[in-house]
Amino acid sequence: MRPYVIFASAGLSLLMYAIDGSAVAVAFPNFMKEFGTNVLWAGWTISIYLVAITSVMPLSGKLSDSFGSKKVFLSSLILFTGSSLACGFAPNIYTLIAFRFLQGVGGASFIPTATAIVSDQFPESRQSVVGLTASIFPIGGIVGPNLGGWIISRYSWRYIFYINLPIGILLIGLILLLLKDSKVLSRPHIDFVGASFFFGGILFLMIGLNLIGQKLSVGLLLLTALSWGISIGFLFLFLRHEKKDPSPILDITLLKSRPFLAANLYNTVVGVAVFGIFNIIPYYATSMLKLSTMVSGMILTPCAVGNICTAVVVSFNLRRWGYRWPMVLGLIVTSLTTFLLDQGLQLQRVIGIHFGSVETIIFILMLFGIGMGFIFPSSNNACIELMPDKVATITGLRGMFRSIGGALGISLITVILHLSSTPANGFRMVFLSFGLGLLFTIPLAFLMPTGRKGWREG
Repeated sequence: MRPYVIFASAGLSLLMYAIDGSAVAVAFPNFMKEFGTNVLWAGWTISIYLVAITSVMPLSGKLSDSFGSKKVFLSSLILFTGSSLACGFAPNIYTLIAFRFLQGVGGASFIPTATAIVSDQFPESRQSVVGLTASIFPIGGIVGPNLGGWIISRYSWRYIFYINLPIGILLIGLILLLLKDSKVLSRPHIDFVGASFFFGGILFLMIGLNLIGQKLSVGLLLLTALSWGISIGFLFLFLRHEKKDPSPILDITLLKSRPFLAANLYNTVVGVAVFGIFNIIPYYATSMLKLSTMVSGMILTPCAVGNICTAVVVSFNLRRWGYRWPMVLGLIVTSLTTFLLDQGLQLQRVIGIHFGSVETIIFILMLFGIGMGFIFPSSNNACIELMPDKVATITGLRGMFRSIGGALGISLITVILHLSSTPANGFRMVFLSFGLGLLFTIPLAFLMPTGRKGWREG
């Protein structure tokens, strides 16, 4: 019985993590209203969370090896739960951003440590339990926006953070009582320096983007240039350090591979467009379509359902279809639906179809999710085929580039919206530029593995 309770606890931690990530997107407009802030600062509540996860997650597996999964998992739960409480009490947007960063640091270890824990509990059925663990995230993608919309409409956005408290306290108690300390078999080198350089490079890049969106002046232009100069400096130090580090976050030798570069540029652009747009949809729904907060969360459900259903079909047919054409088709579908987010209502009037704004956006987002369902299974496997003997390394890098893309995407969207003369013009520019960006990514798919015999690395 004990292993099943531990499995349920690990799964519940991942569900809490997934729900929190998607629910905050629904609260985005409420942050602006309550704190009297602009879209630039509100966007940081999502992007800083992604940056924290990306910076810490590559280290978390090695931390588990050094200190044991139980200690790392407990520390993560305590930090995530405590910072959730702090987010709920945040008096202004700046403290909320700071606490969201801490929340991301805590949540970053959930995936690797929870996976390691359930693998240890069920060694004979490891593949099945790991697969079940991964299936929790799509559920969180459905529950999070709906639960978040309901909580915000009935109570306050602060309760989307408070709801983590009883769950977190319960999980801390269960792990303390039931999980035994794992034997530490090694003391691997942990690249804290590389992670710090990488975090600094991405952070100052985003700060520079944020400064561009402020009122134009010579001083701000100089600050922007300084921020980007510091970012370039940190990234240069990161790359130089990774060449010398015995156990780097990023193996620099991989950068010499053209397919590897293509795959991760592909993942970055997909992260920019797909994650950026998904997180901004609730704000679009409330500001442009005048939908309620609850409905703005509900309309994300068809996107998640379309993604899940399509991904299942594509996953079972990859051997027959290969990777390339599902990736290309997914990019085309998501690109066209991105254009439709701006022109869908006008288009249906031209062709004589009369649906309400809710029905139209639901249909478009379902198509968007279908496109995602084509992209992710095929690109995931294409990346793994680059180095099938290093699945964990490639999977971690893939997630890192997508998350960084998502953080940069949100920053770009908020800058565009803030600089635009009207919200309508801003969203039009976002949907047009991001849709074109997805189309321009298609050639990268032809530099990646096909999933068929005969492919060779270029």
